[in-house]
Amino acid sequence: MKLWALDPYEKWGAALIACANERGWSARRVRRGADVERGGYGFIRLSMETAELARNRQDYAEMRKRLTMVQDQAQIDVYEDKSEQWRRWGAWMPDTWRFTKLDDALAFLAGADFPIVSKADTGASSRNVRVLGYRDEAEAHAVQVFKRGIPIERGRVQRGYLLLQRFIPHRITYRVNALGNARAAFFRYCYPDRPVAQTGNVDPAMEMTEELESLFEFSDGFFRAAGTKWCAIDVLKDGDKWKLLETSEGWPWPSPGTCNQAPIFRSTRSRRWIEMMDLLLDEIEEGAFSSS
Repeated sequence: MKLWALDPYEKWGAALIACANERGWSARRVRRGADVERGGYGFIRLSMETAELARNRQDYAEMRKRLTMVQDQAQIDVYEDKSEQWRRWGAWMPDTWRFTKLDDALAFLAGADFPIVSKADTGASSRNVRVLGYRDEAEAHAVQVFKRGIPIERGRVQRGYLLLQRFIPHRITYRVNALGNARAAFFRYCYPDRPVAQTGNVDPAMEMTEELESLFEFSDGFFRAAGTKWCAIDVLKDGDKWKLLETSEGWPWPSPGTCNQAPIFRSTRSRRWIEMMDLLLDEIEEGAFSSS
């Protein structure tokens, strides 16, 4: 088996290469997609930096010409682009609206229900997600977005578009990870005294329950519809229905605290989260990534 890994952060890719070498694979790191040879498997971790992300998308295109890729085209296209996620998969999400003109946004807010959620296209772990509690607050937010812009990160601002989503009262945000045929799930607990998107408090799902089966049924439907085998999604429960919030590249390795001991579900071999790279190689050897 041959494997090439491109990771600008030199973390996931390095761990994967080390794991592959232990199995006797031919594995190496590359800095650009054009450096790979034909045959084998490719893994890429995308950068959050705008310029490097654009280069990574070209890297992926070059790698895909020669290799079977772990990541699918859709996830490369929508990374750090919540508007594009909504355009493709809005039917899976809570009611969502996108405005490119201030007057249209203000007209909508005049009759909107509050609280309401505002999102920037970029940002992980709830960065650049704002829960707007009142009409006055939302209107001021809209004016700032369309006038001087709202700082998001690394010198960038959100300007010229407003992405709003219906707020679903909740205590838990569910994270489901797909890696080939395998699944893992985590629960992110929110502050009970105020409406927020989520917190960093994470508990892994340690055993299968009826709720988890329902969550996996929803997420598997989405993964099939999106045509993805490597993906993380954030999900909320709206009454008795599941709603997709967003997709992510996020299979962080290693994970914090007890997450490392979380079981991986639906895998043909018993694996824990800390063995994620072994799991990925299992899935490749068993044919889960047989086509790019």
